[in-house]
Amino acid sequence: MTDSSLASTIHWRSSSSDDAPLFVLVHASGEGTLAARGLVERLPAGLEYAVLPAPGSVDELARWLDEAAPQGRPVFCAAHGHAAELFGALLVAEPARFVGAALLNGAFSADTELLPAALTGLPVFHAQGERDLEVAIPMQNRTWDYLVSESGAPVTAHLDSGGHDITSATSAELEKWLEHRLEHVASHGVAPVGPLDGGGQAQWPVIGELPTRRGGRPRVTWSIPQQQISDQSIIEFQDELFERVSGLEGVKVNGSAFSVPGTRGLALAGPAGRSGALLDEESGEFAHFHPWYDGSLHLALPPDLAADAIAKGWAQPHMWAGSRFADGFVLVYGPRDSAEVDLVAAIVEASHAYASGAESA
Repeated sequence: MTDSSLASTIHWRSSSSDDAPLFVLVHASGEGTLAARGLVERLPAGLEYAVLPAPGSVDELARWLDEAAPQGRPVFCAAHGHAAELFGALLVAEPARFVGAALLNGAFSADTELLPAALTGLPVFHAQGERDLEVAIPMQNRTWDYLVSESGAPVTAHLDSGGHDITSATSAELEKWLEHRLEHVASHGVAPVGPLDGGGQAQWPVIGELPTRRGGRPRVTWSIPQQQISDQSIIEFQDELFERVSGLEGVKVNGSAFSVPGTRGLALAGPAGRSGALLDEESGEFAHFHPWYDGSLHLALPPDLAADAIAKGWAQPHMWAGSRFADGFVLVYGPRDSAEVDLVAAIVEASHAYASGAESA
């Protein structure tokens, strides 16, 4: 790292490459400083690391990042404890600054407006301690609920048995998340982050514009396996949907390659499809339907359509989208009536077109 006006206050772990991604860990002054430095020493090589005492304002943090990472340098940013209030405000306001973000035993400020789908496309790691008494419980709950349900981010959530400090278990999970995200970015690049540009409308094959789903989002598990656990589709509509889409041209039906028992998979019957557009490259699986007690389905979409489906309330990202799986890997909620069967079928058709390399996808 070159000269910085804050160099005397920062702990650096340098990289051999001048253009290596930058990982910044922001912490409240005096809060776990030594632990924060120890954490970055255990994280993967190949990045440059900075442990930064939280500046006095969001604007100061933004200016420091502008200086440390000019000209589009990839930036991961994490915040521990009360520094999460400062970083969280910047994260929600300018998510496209980052290629990954982590909140460690901290919470968004009560003053930060948590906009639905604001973090779409940005992989996030979030850890909370079950015995953390340093951060107000209502704020912890608000942060957790927003991230895993409303933010639009693919969130790897870790509920730790410890308190406010960063434990070895949290460190190990953060390390795995970071390794997978780095590998994905190296292989596939960085997908767009945040809502569609200008709040525009994505254009879908068959239907044009996707309407907004009525009602609130169903509850979905925050850990693997990802499943819908409220407001499920009845079996009649599940079967109607499956019958519609299993008859798509060039599609074969089989058991899913990697989901829970009883899952029905849709795969390309012909040659391998578009790289990065499949749930499973080896089998050609592009979508699968979870068992009757769940009723949801997983599939991959182009990033713009995935963002639109998330924003309109039809889907939420898989927690490993953009790290272990495709950027547009989403869980689509099960249809609740025949009109929703039509719309979810159109989403599946878009996934099929994307997987098979159709120009309209």
